[in-house]
Order: sequence, then C-alpha cells, then structure tokens
Amino acid sequence: MSNRIHLTETQSVALIIISLAFLVLVIYWPVQNYEFINYDDPVYVTENYSIQKGITFESIRDTFNHVHTGHWHPLTMMSHMLDWQLFGDKAGGHHWTNIIIHIFNTILLFFLFRNLTGAVWRSAFVAALFAIHPINVESVAWVAERKNVLSTFFWMLTMLFYVWYVKQPNWKRYLPVFISFALGLMSKPILVTLPFVLLLIDYWPLNRIQIQSEGQLEIRTIIFEKSNKIFSLILEKIPLFILSVISCYLTVYASVYVKDIASFKSLPLLKRIANAVVSYVLYIKKFIWPVDLAVFYPLSDISIWQFSIALLFLVSVTVFICRYFRKYPYLFVGWFWYLGTLVPVIGLVQVGTQAMSDRYAYVSLIGIFIMVAWGLSEIAQKRFLKSISVIVSGVTLIGLFIITSYQIQYWKNTTKLFEQTLKITKTNYIADIGLGNELLKNNKIDEAISHFNASLIIKPENCNALIGLGRAFNMKGEQDKAIAIFRQALKSDPESIEAYNNLGLILFHNGHIDESIVEYQKGIVLDNENPLLHNNLGSALKIKGNIKEALAHFQEALRINPNLEAVQKNIENTQKNAIKNSSS
Repeated sequence: MSNRIHLTETQSVALIIISLAFLVLVIYWPVQNYEFINYDDPVYVTENYSIQKGITFESIRDTFNHVHTGHWHPLTMMSHMLDWQLFGDKAGGHHWTNIIIHIFNTILLFFLFRNLTGAVWRSAFVAALFAIHPINVESVAWVAERKNVLSTFFWMLTMLFYVWYVKQPNWKRYLPVFISFALGLMSKPILVTLPFVLLLIDYWPLNRIQIQSEGQLEIRTIIFEKSNKIFSLILEKIPLFILSVISCYLTVYASVYVKDIASFKSLPLLKRIANAVVSYVLYIKKFIWPVDLAVFYPLSDISIWQFSIALLFLVSVTVFICRYFRKYPYLFVGWFWYLGTLVPVIGLVQVGTQAMSDRYAYVSLIGIFIMVAWGLSEIAQKRFLKSISVIVSGVTLIGLFIITSYQIQYWKNTTKLFEQTLKITKTNYIADIGLGNELLKNNKIDEAISHFNASLIIKPENCNALIGLGRAFNMKGEQDKAIAIFRQALKSDPESIEAYNNLGLILFHNGHIDESIVEYQKGIVLDNENPLLHNNLGSALKIKGNIKEALAHFQEALRINPNLEAVQKNIENTQKNAIKNSSS
C-alpha cells in the first residue's frame, strides 16, 4: 500500500494559491515597520496636499487634472488618497496596501498561465519567481511605486478577461477587457504595450493564428489565410491601441509639464541607443544574479566593446528564437514579451536621468520567467534530467528568497537605501543628494555638505544639490553664503519653487522683508498652488502692514492645505491684530 499523497488539480491549485500568498507575506512582513522614503514619496504622499484633503467629489475630480508627478494616473492618486484617509502619515498602512496588491498580482499571474496553458506547476513556478524575485522589491517596498503594482493588477485582469473573451468572442466579453485596460492606463501608462502582448499570446498559447488542414494547403493559400487571421487579430485590438495612443499623449504632456523629458542635445540619440542595448542585457544579468540592485542607476559612458558584446548577445538570442519559433513557441513569446514591454522605458525617449530602473522590470521579466519555466519543463521531458530540473527550480527559489530578504532591509529608511546605492554605483549624484538631505534632517551638517559637494562634482550647477548646500550653510549660521548659493541655484534652474521659497525665508529672517516678498511672488507666479509660498508671503506682508493682502494669502494657503495648523494660527493672530489696530 502506497503512502504517497495524491492531490486533485483543484487541491493543487488551492495549495499553490495559499503558498504564494504565504510566501509574499513572509518575505515582505518587515516592510510594515518601514518609513516613507525621502525620494518620490513626498511628491506622491507625504507632501502632496491634494491627496491629503480627504475623499470628496472635488478631490477625486482633481486627480484627473494632476500631472505634478510627471504622470497622468488618476487611479493611482485616488489609491494614495484612500490610504491617507485610512492611515494618515503612518507609513506601515501604505506599505501594506502595496504588499496586498502584489499578492493579488502574483495569484492572478498564476491563474493567467494556468488558464492559458493548463500547466499548473509551470504556472506556479512563474508566479513564484515573480512573487519573490529581488528585482521586484523596489516596486513593492516603495510607497511611491503604488502605480507599478496597481497598474500590473489591471494588466493581469485585462489578460484574464481577454482569455475569457477568446473562448466566445462578443462585445459583452470584450467590454471588461476594454474597461480593465483603461483602468490600468489610469494607474500607469506602462500598459501601452499590452495590446502587443495580447497579439503574442494569440500566437502561443492561444494558437489563434493556426488554420485548419494547414498541411493540405498550398503555401500561397496558407500565407494568405494566416495574413487574414493576423490582420483580423490586429483589427480586434484597435480600441485598445486607441487607448494606448491617448495614454502616450497624456504621458508626454505630463512629462513636458514637469520638464522631465531629456532633449537630444543633452542626451544624443546614439548614446540613448547604446544605453538601451546594454540595459536590456543588464536586466537579464540582474535576473540571474540580483545582488547589485540600487534605487537609482546613473547614466554613464558606454564603451564600444560593452555595446558590441551586448548587441551581439541580443541579436544571437533573437536569431535563435526566431529560427526555432515553431519548435519552442514559449521562447518566442517570452523573449518578445521581455523586449517589447521594456520599449517605453528603455530610454529611447529619455524621461528622467536614470540609465535603468528595477521597477521597469516588474512586468517585463515575466517574459524571462516564462522562458525559464517552460524551458526547464522541456528539459525535464528526459527522465534522467527530471530530478535535476526539480532541484534547480527549488534551489533557485530558495536562493532568491534569501537574497530578497536581504534586499528588503535596504528599504527600511532613506539613509540605508542611499548608503547602499552609493556602495553599488559610482558617481551617483542623486544618491548623494538624497543622503545629504537625510543627514541634514538629523542635524549632521558637515556630513551633509560633503555629500552635496560630491554631487556637484559629478554634476555641476545641479539645482537640488545647491538647494541642499544652501540649507546646510543656513543651518551653520553662514547666511550670506547660503543666500549666494540659493541665487546660484536659481541661475541653474530659474523655475525652482524650492529655491525661491528657501531664498525668501532666509531673506525674511535676516530682515530683508521687501526682497523676500519679491522671491515669494516669483515662486507663486510659477506655482500658485503652493501653500508654503502663500503662507510665507502672508507673513512678510503682515510685517509690512499689508493686513488685507496677508490674510488673503493665508486663506489661500489654508484652501490648498486645510491641515496646516501654523496657517490657522497666522490667520487668527492677524485678525486679532487687525481688530486691535482698528479699535485703537
């Protein structure tokens, strides 16, 4: 009598779902005690007054006009708004939301490939790789990357609805595909490549390009029939392509609004192409050996031999896969899933100053996971290699679990994150600024100055580094030097709101009231929705005796951010003084 336990498919699926959820919970459990990161988190949450107003019709409406982050993603902003309503400034709650969405993404990914292929354990392996791979830590452990996990949730839903639609095509089944795709684009525009991925799965594993009795037809007839099928599949996705075009337009508009798109003068096309080719290979390297992950990878010069080796690798793999696409369709789909989904973020249209980012691989590496899972299964067809494939899979998951456990720790706070980034990367001016600002918060002024100076050596006239340096000298009591540095920052970036506000503050506290008013007013012209500028301008006008104007700016500051207690006190004190002066 055998003691071996035999599970039905339903029991196996239930066990896999529980195991995947448990795996994510165990590995990401410490994140609930982590802080907000002083890099993008202020823009999205901690200093974003629009999401802190509470959930009202007006605040929801405003999310559709919000492009200050450089993206148009109203659904993401609504999710942050809901988190702030529930958890306020307690970072743990915001982290939990990311973790829960990542669990859903993992389970949906499993369901997707199980429904597509019927291969339960291969689908589970793909989902497990996605759940615990260290490169995905950035997307899950960083509150500001809510847009990444949330958009992926709708990516998976769109694909699942599409599989359901393919079984019985009609407009009623197509509608959920369209809606979930639209919601995904409203979370992050990275979904613009999804219609192309749907075309890939039409080939494999859905086999929608195959025609009946292919072997009995002439070559010319086969080509004609397949061309018609491909055309009809593309035509079927026209509504999705239209949404992608609209999303691309809104994304460019948002990036132009925050001046985040690099010009070809600052970053020539040849350098972009070289960086893109090398980055494609580096993402694969980080998939295989993920021990050098950083929050920011600065652009660097790429040598001819680096470019040549990377290009040769990509071309060789592509040629092999295209040659054997009939024999190994999963390699074809996985490879072009990987290449295609990275196109919007690979740097040909350069947004920001990073060479690459771990978060960009959150969806893209699923293509490589497919190649690995089905490739190992192919190897396991040979009986003597089956045990080896199982052992390799198990060791891989254990190794990734251990590395991810260490990687998560670097996201505990801003200091640990940027210290680790500086260890891994060279000449990283962003990490120096981030660490400098954090040291300044902890009153470690001289250490902060050294990091700001290091950043300026790498990138002279860097406005953010100059602002940090100016604040540091102001804290040291060297106001004249601070004023000069803030003016230098404004020469570097005449539209820096932070520079105008800091310069205005230091002039105000040094008795140069008229000059501070000028700086505040310049800042307000550029950003009329900044409550700090309105409050500071109100304080300066109050000193000058312009009570009516001062009150107007205080009230405007309170309208923008009703939670500013200092502004409420300023209004009360100003009104009392006005009454006192009128009675006397």
